[in-house]
Amino acid sequence: MTDDLTGRQFDIAVVGATGLVGEMLLELLGESDLPLGQVTLLASAESAGRRLALRGHHLAVRALDGFDFSGVQIAFFAVPEALAREEAQRAAEAGAIVIDCSGAFAADQDVPVIVPEVNADMLADFRERGIIASPSPAAIQLAMVLKPLGDQAGLGAVNVTVCEPVSSAGRPGVDELAGQTARLLNGQSPEVKAFDRQIAFNAHPETSPALQSGASRAEVRLVLEVLRLLGDPGLRLNATCLRIPVFFGTSLAVQLETAQPLAPEEAAVMLASAPGLVVSEGPLGATALEDAVGQDSVRVSRVRADVSREQSLNLSLVADNLRKGAALNCVQIARLLIKDHL
Repeated sequence: MTDDLTGRQFDIAVVGATGLVGEMLLELLGESDLPLGQVTLLASAESAGRRLALRGHHLAVRALDGFDFSGVQIAFFAVPEALAREEAQRAAEAGAIVIDCSGAFAADQDVPVIVPEVNADMLADFRERGIIASPSPAAIQLAMVLKPLGDQAGLGAVNVTVCEPVSSAGRPGVDELAGQTARLLNGQSPEVKAFDRQIAFNAHPETSPALQSGASRAEVRLVLEVLRLLGDPGLRLNATCLRIPVFFGTSLAVQLETAQPLAPEEAAVMLASAPGLVVSEGPLGATALEDAVGQDSVRVSRVRADVSREQSLNLSLVADNLRKGAALNCVQIARLLIKDHL
């Protein structure tokens, strides 16, 4: 099939339109070539009536509660996990194809988890439930790197440390960091609301509640999503997620073993040719988090040998958690869906 999307238009809904991811979705939808018909913006009753811009028009936000999805072909969900599990199922039962980035369906085997650069061939599985899961920002970044390396040299154990920004907790997280920073710099005590402890000038050792095993929900979600994206349930993947006091951008430190020898130089060349990745080379080529914010690509740097063991590599990954980590991946899924399946 061609990349030409001209033809019939698609009526869509953006659920959670007033949140950080929802606003980014509107921005990227406006820039995309998707053939949009009627666009409905949905949020909480408190946000109903707000007007948001899309392709030169200002659309009024409507209340999600009780909304009839039967006239919607594609529904983007950018809401908390509990709300997504309830409302996304209702939307799918009404006939909409749901693209959800909440994590509510990470473990549901009848819901495909999709990153177009990694496993676009699995997209057709949406027909079973009418729901497609867009994974967490860290899972997207990690899978985009592990896929080409695994295809070339095979993968052994993978260890990843994820540094999440406060925007992973939504607008309240951004407001909290800004407010606490201002208060502390003015000699005042910080107010704690969005998180359970001070985040300004601090680092939290976990980003979500711990399960009985001691792993956090975010860590379990990351592992589940990456194993599903790669189609390799036997991959030994260990994750640690922490939150740092930056507003936007997810940073990963990755250590991985390969089944076959792979020199860092070979790995860098291979990753540079993979879709969606930009590789910085040389001793001064490390990519800072700020270099990724506002960009669509995943930035790879510090590809180097792990001197503690054979056939192992270390590397650094950074990406904009609101763009490729959420909204852009959803838009890319929708484009593939329209081009190849609808």
